[in-house]
Amino acid sequence: MARVVVVPSFGLRPLPLQDYSVRRCDMAESRSGKVLRLLDVVYLEGSVLSHAWCESAGFAAHFGALEWRSVHRDHFNLRDLHESRYDLVLAKPELMEGGGVVAGAGVPYRMIAQYQAYGSQLVALSGKPELTREWLAGRRLGLLDDPNSVSAYQVPVSALRERGLMDAADIVYFRSYREMYRALFAGRVDAIASILSDEGPESELQLPDGLVLAQNLPGPAWFAPDSLIEGAAYCTVLEGILRFGEQTAVNFFRNIQVKEPCGE
Repeated sequence: MARVVVVPSFGLRPLPLQDYSVRRCDMAESRSGKVLRLLDVVYLEGSVLSHAWCESAGFAAHFGALEWRSVHRDHFNLRDLHESRYDLVLAKPELMEGGGVVAGAGVPYRMIAQYQAYGSQLVALSGKPELTREWLAGRRLGLLDDPNSVSAYQVPVSALRERGLMDAADIVYFRSYREMYRALFAGRVDAIASILSDEGPESELQLPDGLVLAQNLPGPAWFAPDSLIEGAAYCTVLEGILRFGEQTAVNFFRNIQVKEPCGE
């Protein structure tokens, strides 16, 4: 008998598909030949932010083009960072620190702004999941195919192992959060590991209440080399990052703390 997935009435919807690749756009009416190169290891909504930056007169005063590269963490190339090939990097702090590319570890990348702490949870559309052999029997659990992911791999796998349930779970791995979320809404999996954050009804990441596995995990952050932080374009770039929080459809990215203020 086919399984029927009932979507609750408060407006849940699957995330749209997104192409993780390289985006490039020319700044409007810019006389600069410099390219602002950005590496995104978080899969931010690059189309929203890049469009706003490329239409900005402030950015055009400093840059001729924006090149935005989104990569899976399996393809995170530390050599690119050690050779300072990017002006901005959006990544989890543990990924940068583990690679030795933050200030004081050989390469002058500094954290300039960080998003709020978050948690890890298991979510299902048919009710709150349970970490028991009885509940997992016959169900498919979606995890992120990325051992570097704390919320969608490390925490849930650790919880399963601690309870001796690794053999009880039919685990399906996904390359991105968006693929995993869409699989949940399509009924291809019964539950997924997800970030735990305050998401209102207008947010693309809104999910029903889940089984909380961990809280207060360090949020992703923006990193930049000294050459950008100490340069004339820094205030414009930082303002662009903060303004993105006013435009994003994901509440999580609206709460950000500046670590390297402009002009100090």
